[in-house]
Amino acid sequence: MNDANSSMQLTRAADYAVRVMIHLVGRAGEGRVSLPTVAAATGAPESFLSKVLQALTRAGLLVSQRGQSGGFEVSPHGLKASMRDVIEAVDGPIHLNVCLTSGNACARQDWCPAHPVWVRAQEAMLAVLEAARIEELAFGEEKRKASSRSGFGLAGGIAVVPAGHACCRCGEVETR
Repeated sequence: MNDANSSMQLTRAADYAVRVMIHLVGRAGEGRVSLPTVAAATGAPESFLSKVLQALTRAGLLVSQRGQSGGFEVSPHGLKASMRDVIEAVDGPIHLNVCLTSGNACARQDWCPAHPVWVRAQEAMLAVLEAARIEELAFGEEKRKASSRSGFGLAGGIAVVPAGHACCRCGEVETR
């Protein structure tokens, strides 16, 4: 089988949407960001990204403003979004198999031995995506970038700041 044609992959739009949200949540409070700036930061083509941004705006995760001082910024709802919220804003509800789309989507589901496995897999995936908060990902990414720039490391996802150095987020100096 060709891995590139796997039906169990997120769409490119969903991938870009997650990148956009992580970027914009990380910049929350800094004002609107233009389409070219978002495209450059996420590595997404502007023409495709404009459709993703429209979907995120329609879902209430972003706020957009047209005009010379226009751009995109995360909404209060978007600040609390999960990866599931973002993916479903762009692609609609997530279903691993057609038998999970509605009660009567598959005539075999009442007796199919695979159906309970699909149900458990779907529930597990949705739980993981729901638990992954964009805000946590954005600030985790910020910490990873700061640690790589400063030469400080990460231990278990937490920035390790040597004694006597200022914390990357709050500026406090560790004195231990």
